[in-house]
Amino acid sequence: MNFVRKHKKISIIVLLVLVVLLSISLVFSRYILNLVNNYILETKGFYFNSTVLNVNDKGYSISNWNGVDSYTLTIDLNNRKSDARYTKADINYNIYADCPSTVTCVLSKNEGIIYENTHTDSYQLIVTPVSSFGSGEEVTIKTYVESTAPYKKKLSATYNIGVEKSKFSYEIVDAPYDKYLKLNLTNAITYYEVETAFGSYNVGDVIKIEDYANLSDTDKAKCYSAIVTLTFDPSVVFLDMTDDDYLNRLSTNYQEQTINGHNYVKKFSFKVNATSTSTVLFYKDDITANYTYPVVNDNSIIQVDVNTVS
Repeated sequence: MNFVRKHKKISIIVLLVLVVLLSISLVFSRYILNLVNNYILETKGFYFNSTVLNVNDKGYSISNWNGVDSYTLTIDLNNRKSDARYTKADINYNIYADCPSTVTCVLSKNEGIIYENTHTDSYQLIVTPVSSFGSGEEVTIKTYVESTAPYKKKLSATYNIGVEKSKFSYEIVDAPYDKYLKLNLTNAITYYEVETAFGSYNVGDVIKIEDYANLSDTDKAKCYSAIVTLTFDPSVVFLDMTDDDYLNRLSTNYQEQTINGHNYVKKFSFKVNATSTSTVLFYKDDITANYTYPVVNDNSIIQVDVNTVS
């Protein structure tokens, strides 16, 4: 005790180090225990797995939300270790979600069943902002499932869903052995801005959707709500040349790449109308690949740069 009184600062530092080491030890012990329990269940022929959930939780950082519309997370579950090894019984499970007060969360269902012969099941978690989120803001969501029969097992994931570009979002929808992927773009902005002066409008003037609809095609071309530039490697994914966005592309930022004596598009820009969605189709060189973004992949195979009205 006398040493502690005389060396108070050192004692505090030692105590803090011990607390940190104890915390790390507890976390690591829990991690190992979960792996051991999972191994024991698998020796009994019980497989309750997911590509997005994990026994030790799995973290995701998503930045493609527009902060205005609902964001939908799709969670898959399966009963397989491999094609030849799967649970020889139906698996019943419950579904949960933890959300802060800044959003509302709705589950597509509260419980599910993975049938022995179908091997898979899924659910959706729909996250809706109570009020709009701005650029740089984010929300943390956790979802987890617990099997109830024939054995108990818990899987979970934590999502940090953020807004990189306010009121604009994008995603890539893909799956292994699909010949093509879909790049879905959503513009939630409700107005246009004048780029080139015309009539009574000056550069920077705001135009409402209903007024924009009454403009001539020539004058519409002088306005924008969002301008998107896509950059990609045409040796990995190549553009559907019949796509409307490509056919209506802007003359700026257009680039091609020569592969085996043929020219392929690698970069182009186009406008996305206010309060609208647009889908761009890309074919895959490797159909076994899965370019789903976000969640499956942390980075998008297609670089999406967006310029929106102020």
